[in-house]
Amino acid sequence: MKKILFVILLLLAKNVNAQRDVSGAPQQASNIFNPNISVVTNIVGSFGNDQALEPTAFNLSEVELGIQSVIDPYARADIFIAFGPEGVELEEGYFTWLSMPFGLQSRFGKFRSNWNSFNLIHPPETPFADRPLSIVNFLGEEGAVGTGVSLSWLVPVNLFYLKWIAEVTNLPEESPSFGVIDTLGEPVRSERKQDLTYLSRLSSYFDLSESANLSWGVSYLGAVNEPTGQLWTHLGGFDLTFRWKNPKRAIYSSFLWRNEIIMSKREVASDSSITSWGGFSHINWQFFRRWHVGGRLDYSQFTDDKDNFERGGLAYLSFAPSEFSVVSVQGRYIKRADKTEDWAGFLKLSFNIGPHGAHQF
Repeated sequence: MKKILFVILLLLAKNVNAQRDVSGAPQQASNIFNPNISVVTNIVGSFGNDQALEPTAFNLSEVELGIQSVIDPYARADIFIAFGPEGVELEEGYFTWLSMPFGLQSRFGKFRSNWNSFNLIHPPETPFADRPLSIVNFLGEEGAVGTGVSLSWLVPVNLFYLKWIAEVTNLPEESPSFGVIDTLGEPVRSERKQDLTYLSRLSSYFDLSESANLSWGVSYLGAVNEPTGQLWTHLGGFDLTFRWKNPKRAIYSSFLWRNEIIMSKREVASDSSITSWGGFSHINWQFFRRWHVGGRLDYSQFTDDKDNFERGGLAYLSFAPSEFSVVSVQGRYIKRADKTEDWAGFLKLSFNIGPHGAHQF
């Protein structure tokens, strides 16, 4: 942790010195060789009878440091470091080769997998104080994150946009789908070097009008699910997102409707398997320049138990003074697998410092 803090201070000092001349007077200088440095902070207050809530009323959920830069005309680097109650973690750190033969792009390092569309968004930057039930029950709190290589190809189709992505990464560390639960309730995965996660995704995008568009994708994610590496879990995903924003009044009103489904086939023996599914639907309506209202419906079975399920929903009202900060009041209801009913309220404050790059569309 000390080494990471030292590097951060060194980069900040470099940026400050680059803007001063020999006499020490501030001046405008070129930042071509300096990386973009940003910080996203997420603070969450919570209350209610939900046993999954944090024990304290207010929590600094995460501070995310982003260091991003173009290396040369052909490549860029992105590094995201998360500071949280459990310590410091490299959330993402990857190198992207922007131009390869045959119109390909590649990514190397640790990154959020291209599993559906919601998985690409870092937790502090979602409109929710939590994660959807299906994401947590099938992929874990952090979603699908791995270290490896990703290859993408813009399919040369003239009529519409079509993109294909393939990834090979190490097994996710805390995913219920790709491990077994031990006596302490923690997932235990295979430690064998040859056991990897394989992903394939096909996505497309359509303009419906000047103001509306539709994007969709289908995904596959597969890997072994127990330490000996003999049994597999196969996940199939489908996502569909509708967006509306009038270009003449783009800063005043917008509408988004995002839907995702996860289907799981988990092998429990050489001749038997468990099939389960889950998903969520999210609506966000910007009704004034600084105000948003939204909600999410959740349903999720479990990767190792199709007979039990959880369902619930979340609603929120958000105020965004600018694109750099947002305050949100949220309420959540979940009916658990044991038939208990959990209620929770949240106060979420997020703010951004610096030129944080946009997430994929």
